[in-house]
Amino acid sequence: MMDKQDKDSLINIYFERINPLLSIVDEADRNEATRKSKSVMYAMCLVASRDAAAQPYLRFTESPELLSARSFASRTYKWLRWALSIGWEEDKVSLIRTLALMSLYSEGSDGAEDASMNLAQAIQHGQTIGLHLGRSSGYGGSQTRLFWSLWCLSNFNAALNGRPRLIFDLDIGLKLEEAYDLCGPAMKVLLTITQLLSRVINLYQPTAALDVLGIEEDFESFEAILSRCNAWNIDTNIMTSLEIYYHGIAIISHRARSTSQPSTPTPSSLRQELSALHITTILHHVSPQSFVPLPLVSYSISLAMSSFYSQLRRARSPIKRAASREHLENCVQALEQLAEWSQPAKNMARMGRKALRQTAQVAAISTSPELRRAPRNGSGVGDNIAQWRPVYTPNYESNQLAGAQRNSIPTPQTQPDGGLSGFDIAYDDLMDMDAVFGDFLNMNLPDFGLPLQ
Repeated sequence: MMDKQDKDSLINIYFERINPLLSIVDEADRNEATRKSKSVMYAMCLVASRDAAAQPYLRFTESPELLSARSFASRTYKWLRWALSIGWEEDKVSLIRTLALMSLYSEGSDGAEDASMNLAQAIQHGQTIGLHLGRSSGYGGSQTRLFWSLWCLSNFNAALNGRPRLIFDLDIGLKLEEAYDLCGPAMKVLLTITQLLSRVINLYQPTAALDVLGIEEDFESFEAILSRCNAWNIDTNIMTSLEIYYHGIAIISHRARSTSQPSTPTPSSLRQELSALHITTILHHVSPQSFVPLPLVSYSISLAMSSFYSQLRRARSPIKRAASREHLENCVQALEQLAEWSQPAKNMARMGRKALRQTAQVAAISTSPELRRAPRNGSGVGDNIAQWRPVYTPNYESNQLAGAQRNSIPTPQTQPDGGLSGFDIAYDDLMDMDAVFGDFLNMNLPDFGLPLQ
């Protein structure tokens, strides 16, 4: 149980910060929803607890001590799972709302699986009452907004958790254009960006053409989206969170290749680099604590971090390497702040820290004449630390071949600039980082998104 003042404060945060984007619970239905459904009320508190402003209210009546955001969310989520397991919630719409909000929570090794299952159940119940066809009665525009919130979550889930989409456009009896008349400006922007995400996901489907490397045209700018949705006056922090989400989608609008394989620049690859830079620019001016506490924010920052790691591994220019390291560091610091409420952000921050340490070690090795000349067939330093590999190995993207390369001994060659590219040092742990960050940018892989878990 929660004190009424704490509960009301968290619900206020929910409607100020979350509901303008995902109108899962209409503010007009607020009093009725909280009075009618205890599970919806606690699900709203679960999502709101991740916001920095929620910290003074994270406690239960049995203990006056304040809890951390993750501890409070964990206890609330466990109660919600128990309540639903005993059939506490009988109203279908309230059940859909509860499950949809629970799908935004992901902690532990089974976090992605649980989030996907919660969303799948919410969508299943929505289809049962004809939510996707507009057949439900008695709720007016609130159910239309609820359906399109589920549609957004279906696309989020495909990207964040590496699952197939649960709602297909051909199965929808509603028109997205008509939903714009029923949504506020922030949700209009979210819907528009999610349309871009849906196009991007098409690039990574099993049947997608392998020679198509990205979306090379008709990728609307964020400013154009704001103008079209008449959204220039929305809350600044909500706008900034939407901008980070937009640039995260822009990063994966170019399909990833090997972290060290050079390629001819294309509009999508240039967009990828520019969007990663936009994210670090935002992080330089805005505290991560002010972002909307939704997983799409930490996900987008993680994508930027992966992009900078890739740039660092490919860079030949010392300035480009230094800049990539600096941007990578900025992303790691932001994720470390978000780690206070997000286990996925904490995991990616740790991965980023490890990458920074290991790239520094490899760079030191590559510029050390003593280590570069170390013998390979004895117990010398080079035998335990590094081995040479040519970076332009055919089909380097294959994980199997990458594993085989660890056991091979290519002929040493000179490195003209002492960097991390050209003829690189295949530091074993760094190759693990290559796999993690390369895979994280590649939705072709079935475990895409799992580095976040």
